[in-house]
Order: sequence, then C-alpha cells, then structure tokens
Amino acid sequence: MNLWKYDNPKQSAVRFISLIDSAEASSDKDYLPALLSQIARSYAMWGDFKSAHEQLNELELLIQDRSSRGQIFYLLERGRALKAGGDKKRARILFNDAFIIADRLGDDYLAIDAAHMMAITETLPNQHKWHVIAVNIAEASTSEFARNWLGTLYNNMAWTYFEKGRYEKALELFKQVVQFRKEKEQLRRAQIARWAVGRTLRELNRLPQALTIQEKLFDERTSIGQEADGLVVEEIAEIYHLLGRSEAKSYFAQAYRLLVLDPGLVQNEPARLKRLKDLSMSED
Repeated sequence: MNLWKYDNPKQSAVRFISLIDSAEASSDKDYLPALLSQIARSYAMWGDFKSAHEQLNELELLIQDRSSRGQIFYLLERGRALKAGGDKKRARILFNDAFIIADRLGDDYLAIDAAHMMAITETLPNQHKWHVIAVNIAEASTSEFARNWLGTLYNNMAWTYFEKGRYEKALELFKQVVQFRKEKEQLRRAQIARWAVGRTLRELNRLPQALTIQEKLFDERTSIGQEADGLVVEEIAEIYHLLGRSEAKSYFAQAYRLLVLDPGLVQNEPARLKRLKDLSMSED
C-alpha cells in the first residue's frame, strides 16, 4: 500500500484510520479487511502488540469468506504480530495458510508476501525453499506490483547464503540487488546493497575491493554534509584492522558512537558494540 510510511508507523496508522469510512462504504469486500489489517500492522510496528491483536480480533469477526483476500491480509498481519512478539512457530502456521489461499486465488503479490514471511520465520536449513518459491512467482508474474518484490527477495536469499557460508553465491545475488535498485532509481537502497557487496567481499578476503566500495559509500554521504553511515564506518574499521592500518582505531571509535544510538543493536547485539568500543581503545 502506498499509504505506508514505514519509518513512521504512527503516521501511517492515522492515514489508514482516515479511510475507514470510505472502506465501509466500498463495494469491494476486501477493502475494509485490508485497511484494518494495516492499522494492526502499524500498532505492532511500534510495539503495541495488545492493540494490534485487538484490532485483528475485530477484523477476524468481519471476514465472512475464509478463502478471500481479506482472510489473507488477516493471516499475514496476525502472523507478523506474533512473529514480532517472539512466537515464530504460530506465525509460521498462519503464513503457510496465507500462502495456500493466495496461491489458490492466483494473487502473486500476496503469495510472494506469504512465502517471504515463511522464509523469514523458517529455520536456516528450510529458508531456501521459500526464497525460491517467492522468487519464481515474482520472476514469472505479469504484475509489476508483484515483480517489485524482487529486490527484497534477492536480498533475503543472499543473506541466507551468507549465513550458510556460501559467499560467492551471496555475492552474485547482492550484485543483482544493486542492479535492481539502480534500475528502480532507489538510490538509498542501492547504497545498502552495495554495502552488502562490500561486506561479502570482506568475508571472501578481497579486502582492497571491499575497502574501495565502503570508502566510496562513506564519501557519498559525507561529501554532501550527511552523517556517515555507522555500518559503513564499521566495515572500514574492520578492513583497516585486517590490513593492520593504524586508522582502524579511530574508525572503530566513530562506528561505536554511531551504532550505539541504534536501539536494535543495543538490545540484540551488545557484544558487537562492546567489541567496537574495546577496539577503539586498544593499544596499538
């Protein structure tokens, strides 16, 4: 939905709520369920899981046809709320049900969404199957809306390969993501994909190539007065460290100052942040 502002779910919720009257008056039976599901999603995205599930409980009562697009929206958002709350097992059941219905209806976009969420919630050995299903649907789809999933799908598949240690395959896919984002003129996303290419090159010990990418990304932001990306700074620090360059220490310090402001990293990766801090203070 183009009403989404993913970096501001509260603002998105206001937009969706303003459309409820129109949705209730619409002849499209799936409009209101879809709208209410996105309101629930916005609640979950800012951590209000109680309100998200209450909204979904109301939505569930509205759905008459359990094989409809409205049901798919319900299943997807109930699953996303459960996943965000830590219950991947129950979420996976709902995503699988959503995929079955979407596939039966021939709705490529929602089938891809469901397969994509299955891959995210599956264990590492089982992720690839769902990545392939989602990519195959997107590549074969005649819907441009559905094909727009490809950048995300290639990226997710690449990270699965990365986590399995299959770095050459990950690199190939990350390069596809870069090309896709450039063609769509999604410049910030293209930068993120280029960072992933550089990160994978470091893992392959192609340090000069990796460093060239990260230093260029650093310059692209700082040359126009933007603050450096903490992940880019971290990569430069790691590469300098591997190369034995004295500048590594100051870059570790800068990376720590930037990344310690990320609540997700503070909560989920304290050891990573501690390492950055320790290396910034280490003796040469």
